[in-house]
Amino acid sequence: MKDRFLKTQIVVAMIAMLFMAAFISNITGIPFLLIAGVFLVTGLIKRPDGVLRNDINPDVSKILTYLGKVKAGVFTKLVNSMDIMNDITMVPNVKNVLTLTQLTIRNGFKPYTGVFRPAANDIDYDPRQLVVEQMQRDLRIDPRKYRISYFADQRGAGEGSKNNKIPFEQYTIKSVLEHDAAELNDRTAFFGLGKAAFAAFNPAVPYAVGAKIKISKNDEIQYFIAKEITLAGESPITHPDKWEDANDLAVCKGLGTHFKEARANDEFQRVVSIAGLDAYPAFKKVFRALSPARKAKGANLYAPLNRVEELMDDFENKVGKYTENDGSGLMYLANTGRKCRIVPTTWQNGSNMLFAGGKENFLGGTDLLSDLNEVNIIPGVYHLDMGIAATLGFNFQDPDDMSISDED
Repeated sequence: MKDRFLKTQIVVAMIAMLFMAAFISNITGIPFLLIAGVFLVTGLIKRPDGVLRNDINPDVSKILTYLGKVKAGVFTKLVNSMDIMNDITMVPNVKNVLTLTQLTIRNGFKPYTGVFRPAANDIDYDPRQLVVEQMQRDLRIDPRKYRISYFADQRGAGEGSKNNKIPFEQYTIKSVLEHDAAELNDRTAFFGLGKAAFAAFNPAVPYAVGAKIKISKNDEIQYFIAKEITLAGESPITHPDKWEDANDLAVCKGLGTHFKEARANDEFQRVVSIAGLDAYPAFKKVFRALSPARKAKGANLYAPLNRVEELMDDFENKVGKYTENDGSGLMYLANTGRKCRIVPTTWQNGSNMLFAGGKENFLGGTDLLSDLNEVNIIPGVYHLDMGIAATLGFNFQDPDDMSISDED
């Protein structure tokens, strides 16, 4: 019965198409066969599942309405959801480049001679830049998936054409933002390499593990790191298993990358060797390497969670002996007069680096008010396309007002 009905539908559609082609040909003068051929080819084009089918009629109006109300604050929520923005200093209105000037005062008093001879290098300025880079997030929300998920009961009874309910539209957007914030926090913020670190893919060259390349894929430049040794011509397109997606690392340079470059260029006065030291001596050595003025003022000592856990491994011994708590939940290194606050970081996981300094010395930049930060919402027939554009960047200000370990 179904087959007979389907055949009838096809025949009726073909007859209607021929009549329409004849009508258009008569009006426009375009050959009948050309118009009929266009109709036929158009009908054969494969569409995404569920599009122009009569058994699915989801609606995206609720999620579109919700985003319309809150999209002005979507990026603010994204940035504020990153742990690193709470641990360091967020600079909110960086349009492109913010020049951070380090002022150095040299020389001083001398015995009286009556001769005026100012030194040429008394005042010096050393510029450093906080650069924010553009990034984007492309997302397609397909409400049809809810119908076959454990959310189905939240759509109410029936799946008829009038069931336009999308469950938990606020929860959906919240989850997307939290996921994206976690990715930026865990990968980009500290380990980001920036686009310049990736060379164009050369099909004539074999690549070693860790090689960084960029290649055109799906009509855009994408970034990859080799997971295995590759032979010539083995690209992320032909051999995807040999390559790791590194688009998040190409967004901008992370704070750790800036540290490593500055350390390699001998910009730091206080690089501390902690190889072979237990956790407490290592933490103490990094703090005590700071200038007397910084130690007197107080400093944050940043460490990955695993290093802090090393400090706290022996609950009977180390917690009471090597750390202090002021009742607010903040942790301080013992024997520092509560001048060394320990900051366990989620954004250094995979690193062994310890560094210390004032919170104001370590910066995360964005422009919450920029036209580049926007959420574009384009409703499709049965889905919603959402694009988030934003800017992000990291750096530090004064290499002389911090200390850092010699580990990566």
